[in-house]
Amino acid sequence: MNRSLAVLGLIVLLLAACRKEKSQPLSQYESAEVQARAFNFQIYPGARFLERQTEMLRQAHFVLQPAATEAPPMALYDTDAPLEKVAEFYAQKYGYQIAQNQANDFKSVKPSAYYFVGDLAASGNEIKPILEKMKVTADLTRSTGAFRGAYFAPQVHLPRVSLQRPYFDLVESKVVDRTQVVLVKE
Repeated sequence: MNRSLAVLGLIVLLLAACRKEKSQPLSQYESAEVQARAFNFQIYPGARFLERQTEMLRQAHFVLQPAATEAPPMALYDTDAPLEKVAEFYAQKYGYQIAQNQANDFKSVKPSAYYFVGDLAASGNEIKPILEKMKVTADLTRSTGAFRGAYFAPQVHLPRVSLQRPYFDLVESKVVDRTQVVLVKE
């Protein structure tokens, strides 16, 4: 169950990944700051925008949904702050209590905010077919170790937020010991 949840999280990240103008990188038509304001993205203070990773995820949307002409706005950031501190920031912004669920075994409806755990190698293996279709040559053998994450359901004017630490950077083919923040407007 926990591997399925981690894989689902990665696929959700990939699904949220594109713009109508899929051939143009984000920096050519909007900055991260402008996008954040336009879509009411609550960015963790001091987080850095991951432009190349965001663009890769936007392109993945069209692999997963070939008939799509547009995808929800999204952006990837990361920060040195501990996952728990970043999760507290979003819990306060959204007014959520974060459910503790280390076994990823929700028996009924998932809460609006919760922690989860996963395995980087298992997650990498699950998205390998998508990466192959994108012609991404990330070295997934380097994607090893456990991770912890947090999820925050979207609200009317606020995006879905997914957190993960550590995360595997598909652009650099390395595990990064920072907290990744993924914001997706639905």
